[in-house]
Amino acid sequence: MAEFASKGVAGAGLGLGIAGTALGLLNGGAGLLNLHSGIAGGCCSENTAVNRYELNLMQEIAAKDARIGLLESQVYVDQKLTDVVKDYTGQINALQAQIAQQAVFNATINGTVSCIQGQIAQLQSLTKLVVPNTSVCPGWGSVNVTPATTTTTTPAA
Repeated sequence: MAEFASKGVAGAGLGLGIAGTALGLLNGGAGLLNLHSGIAGGCCSENTAVNRYELNLMQEIAAKDARIGLLESQVYVDQKLTDVVKDYTGQINALQAQIAQQAVFNATINGTVSCIQGQIAQLQSLTKLVVPNTSVCPGWGSVNVTPATTTTTTPAA
């Protein structure tokens, strides 16, 4: 992916470098190189001739400028990718810390639920137990429970 991105930026740099060189050559080379003997003070007329050696030198300079642009764009992309990796690493570490906290919270909740389930089971079993009066109301003495007597009638046949 870095290779794809850097090629795009470099291609733009290469195009701009070539275009700039071409414009500089059309302007008689002013500001690029003072190679021509007729150039005085970095200026020349629009009809100044450029020989093939000067043109070749300009093309070499343009190629080197393009190479420099490519290398600079690769360094820029590498720096940006390094920044992205650092940012994502920080976010991943923060998420891992949250997950660890959630695991502790879940374990605490599970333990509490298990304890409450045991207490509920114990309370449900109390309805099936006979609890002595001394355990319920200590100091009240003994209690006698007598069943009520009822009369039953049979229907006449």
